[in-house]
Amino acid sequence: MVNKDSSSATPASLRRTHRGLVLSRIQAQPGVSRAELARAFGFSEMAATRIARDLLEAGIVAEIDVAQPETKKPRRIGRPKIGLCVTPDGVFAAGITVSAYHSEVSICDANGTTVARKDVDNASFKDVANTARLYSGALLSLIADAGINKDRIVGVGVALSAKTAPDVGLGLRSEVFGWEEDGGTFWTEIRQSTGLPVVVENIANALALSEMRFGVAKDLSEFALVHVATLVGVGAVSDREIIRGSFGNAGRIGHFRSTETPLRCTCGRNDCVNLSATGFGILGKVGLLDDGAFDPSKLPFYAKSLVSVLCDPAHAAHLRAAGTELAAALDPVAKLLAPQKIVISGILGAREAYFQGVTQEMAASFAYKPASGFELVRGDIAPSDAACLLALHMFCYSDQLDFERFRQPPDADQRTQSHA
Repeated sequence: MVNKDSSSATPASLRRTHRGLVLSRIQAQPGVSRAELARAFGFSEMAATRIARDLLEAGIVAEIDVAQPETKKPRRIGRPKIGLCVTPDGVFAAGITVSAYHSEVSICDANGTTVARKDVDNASFKDVANTARLYSGALLSLIADAGINKDRIVGVGVALSAKTAPDVGLGLRSEVFGWEEDGGTFWTEIRQSTGLPVVVENIANALALSEMRFGVAKDLSEFALVHVATLVGVGAVSDREIIRGSFGNAGRIGHFRSTETPLRCTCGRNDCVNLSATGFGILGKVGLLDDGAFDPSKLPFYAKSLVSVLCDPAHAAHLRAAGTELAAALDPVAKLLAPQKIVISGILGAREAYFQGVTQEMAASFAYKPASGFELVRGDIAPSDAACLLALHMFCYSDQLDFERFRQPPDADQRTQSHA
């Protein structure tokens, strides 16, 4: 229920909050009526009708006839129940995925369905400003090629391997790319180039938010998502909010202590989970590293080599062994956070052999049972889709929706023709 008694809330902020709640519920429950929305959030049916009218006039939602369930009672003759649903091409969201594995820009509709995407050829991630300009240019090109009206795009989500502070848009630091604190350069470049609202988020957190709204963690309030690729990190959610910690440092399970290796982590140690349960560790096992120390400048090489290993069934045992190493890091995560689910994701985490290694070791060494507390599952959302879905979550289905931009409904010729 909405708290309408907050002394700090203004009428404008309450309208934004109510609009975000209503739109979010309509997306999650197509066919919901105005009366049901009013009951769900504790405000009057008149208020629900007013919010629905605004969203209808802006072309963001539409009315639909809702079939009534069959009953033995005589059916009344009259107008069928009128429900509300999101108009898929009423608004769009854009995404930028900065990764050696899924380096691309994309656009999705209001239901989270990808309508356009384009690979970005990025040979180096070293320069922050140049990287931002490269992806911004690729996104603007994609918007034009797809025939989508930029004015109907709610914002841009950026997913990357970095410590981030989304409230101020700063990509603070990236061990993977070798970035030191960038002072907001990355966010500023994309914001100025696109002219759209921008949120920059750690890939694990972006995936966690995407799974919470659209995937295997839908409607869960307590869960953790483990993103495993070259290195590993966690996006932890409590009460449907990301746990960030001080300076965005939460979730760095890659630096938990593990088996000693001949490799060297970004932190300088040789016994981190980053070296035994990840793609970097697997590359070391199969002899594809010419230097045991992680080198950000070699990230494209690591990615290309790992993809080759993952495509070879002969290396399934290495994947299972790496999954086994991750289990020891998940046990304290489970005990500390008490999640409803732990979601395994990422180019390595999504592999069946790796997931088997995790689940088998959790059961053998840590008494894991799916019904005994939390459930281990693989994610539904691909890392390449997380950026778009992040933008939807932040700028559409929340009080951050800039509704005034969308008050006039889009003309038919302004919408993407791919939905015709």
